[in-house]
Amino acid sequence: MSVGQEAGTSTGGSRPYHSPRRAEQATATRQAIVGAAARLFAERGYHATTMAAIAEEARVAVKSVYTLAEKPQLLLLALDQTIAGDDAPVPVAERPEARAVLEAADARRQVELTARLGARMLLRLFRLYRSFEQAASADPGLRDHWREYQRRRHQDVGRLVEAIAANAPLRDGFAARRATDTIWALVTWHPVALLVEERGWTQADLEAWLEDLLAALLLPADRPQDA
Repeated sequence: MSVGQEAGTSTGGSRPYHSPRRAEQATATRQAIVGAAARLFAERGYHATTMAAIAEEARVAVKSVYTLAEKPQLLLLALDQTIAGDDAPVPVAERPEARAVLEAADARRQVELTARLGARMLLRLFRLYRSFEQAASADPGLRDHWREYQRRRHQDVGRLVEAIAANAPLRDGFAARRATDTIWALVTWHPVALLVEERGWTQADLEAWLEDLLAALLLPADRPQDA
């Protein structure tokens, strides 16, 4: 028997050896490393988190961490997983909750669904996003990624504003472009960190705040009925 045959292949061009168990182990290792990186970057910040600490948190060898990615790329992997809430290969915009927001036929309902989805996402994301911004301020390689994430976030807000405007006119005098810029600037990790860490707000508090904010910015004021 040849070496190729021992490895599960042959010199005749048969299919290469594939081990489902090995693939599952590789996936589990990747998930453990990315999850550990996300937790530590969020808790300690980017600069205070070492690759050795990530390895220890993930219970893998340091070599395994470096094999997966260097530290900047680990931050991006952690960020993508945290934004989505899992590691499924489905863009956030194509997930059922996001589609429900864009496809709802009532503007008030769209605001309610956005507030519910946004509160959960912001609560799990704001500490890691703070770490990302701090890292980008000192690392030129991450700076371009930071700008790209801001561009994508602005694009997502724009889609929301357009979807709401398709169901109801925006608040008097508020153009879609200005509405998009305003929400993009206001709804980010900075105010959420203040409200959660300094004021003790819960997810329910954030949801109510987002709904009030979006309604005030986007929906026309209720007009009093004639007596």
